[in-house]
Amino acid sequence: MPVTVRDADGRDVLRFREGDESAFEALVLRHERQLYQIALRMLGSREDAMEAVQETFLRIFRSLKDFRGNAAFRTWAVGILLNLCRSRIVSTRERMRRREMALVKVDDEGEMSAIDPPDQRPDPEAAALGGELRQALERALGQVSPEHREILILREIQGMEYEELGQALGCAHGTVKSRLCRARQALREALEGVWP
Repeated sequence: MPVTVRDADGRDVLRFREGDESAFEALVLRHERQLYQIALRMLGSREDAMEAVQETFLRIFRSLKDFRGNAAFRTWAVGILLNLCRSRIVSTRERMRRREMALVKVDDEGEMSAIDPPDQRPDPEAAALGGELRQALERALGQVSPEHREILILREIQGMEYEELGQALGCAHGTVKSRLCRARQALREALEGVWP
């Protein structure tokens, strides 16, 4: 498959296809931080974010020889990561639903009693991560839909351009604009009463 060499990523993809595995390492080093930041904001957990990024690079490694170069490498990688994050969000919701179900334990005499669900408060490290504004924004991002969260993170935090967003999200330019407008409105509503 032809790949256009328009940047360092294109050169590294070609080097990898020619058998130079250090080229893949260069791609990882160039993009892992940004992908981790996106995953962390999408998933809210450091462990889940690290796993999602690792799985993203594993999938990239397996399919890099088939990468056509229709989009920039970064856009392709972000698309893979988003799909993984979406799957994790769905499975996390299912786990949370199960956790919220009443749990019962039976003691030695056959008496049943409820088991308290796990404490959902953030751990001390997460609670110490920043000021009130950052915490308010993180909470608000957690309240908007995953579709809105991902476009806000990619555009407002990662600075992706509309064309790149369209490629990563698999939608037209006009859809990107309208989705972003709705996402911004949802974020404003989530911040109502917290942010002037």
